[in-house]
Amino acid sequence: MICYLFYNKVDTLFLILFLYILFNGDDIIEDQDSEYLYRVPYPIRKNSNNESWIKSENIAIVIVLAEGVKREYYKIAINSVECYTKAHGYQFILTHDNVWGCDYLKDKFFRRHCVISKILPKYEAVLHLDADIGVVNQKRKLQEYMDPQFDLIFHDRHFSPEIGMASYIARNTQYGLDLITEFSNYEKKLPEGSFHGTDNGAIHMFLAEKLFPHNLIELELCRRAWRNSQNVADQFAYTSCIRSLFGANTDFGKVRILRKGTGYVRDDWLTGGIWSPDRDFMLHGLKTDHLKKLPCGPLRVSPMSQTTWYSPFEGDFDMERCVLG
Repeated sequence: MICYLFYNKVDTLFLILFLYILFNGDDIIEDQDSEYLYRVPYPIRKNSNNESWIKSENIAIVIVLAEGVKREYYKIAINSVECYTKAHGYQFILTHDNVWGCDYLKDKFFRRHCVISKILPKYEAVLHLDADIGVVNQKRKLQEYMDPQFDLIFHDRHFSPEIGMASYIARNTQYGLDLITEFSNYEKKLPEGSFHGTDNGAIHMFLAEKLFPHNLIELELCRRAWRNSQNVADQFAYTSCIRSLFGANTDFGKVRILRKGTGYVRDDWLTGGIWSPDRDFMLHGLKTDHLKKLPCGPLRVSPMSQTTWYSPFEGDFDMERCVLG
């Protein structure tokens, strides 16, 4: 009898709750703090409380091109970044990888990290960007994603278990400089004959070795998976192996890895060229030769080909109008 009364009360409470949500659901959804998964798959990043700790003029946004690559190949993306730096007072650096003493590295992806290590000592912090990353939300500030507790800030890619190497933020500290310098020389540890993913694959093993030096058995199992990788599926299996060491954590001493949906950059193709002013800041994958004409009719928020994108900008950038203020 007691059990019956208890369950009856529980059923009544659930019924009341259901009816309340049914008739007042709109109020709940409109609530600013509402984070229903069906409505908001990832939390909207709140502005950092540390935005004023570092001045924009002491931050360099750096794009490193491989030798011989012209700006025109990434014109729209680079112009959007340059305009953004002018409007917010950041330092803009566009350079090639063959003028910094990094030619001893064969892999262009590792050379760019070598270049970052040469530039970093001149500023308080550096944002490394792939040349095909563009700024679509000029109102956002880079400092929103920075924190004085962390010397290196990476981000998770949305569609895979990977840490993205298209961009990261590095502070000019001994720890930050040493880590970037050492990683740029990790090229020699790439497994021969493997689909290793160059720097994108290497960053996982490199960070795991640094952050979990005592997990020797797990590291060796993941290293074996990396050595035997022959395709993208194998590569994702290897990165998943490494990420199991990291768990659900985001902060590891002086290293932070921004979770999916909370970073400052994501791949453009994931949402069919549509971006959110509440969530997005920069988009990745804006190569000039992949640019397609905007189709007639409304765009759909759904994944499209990784070699297709539509310009989010109307017309060309007028750099004379990209001014601080």
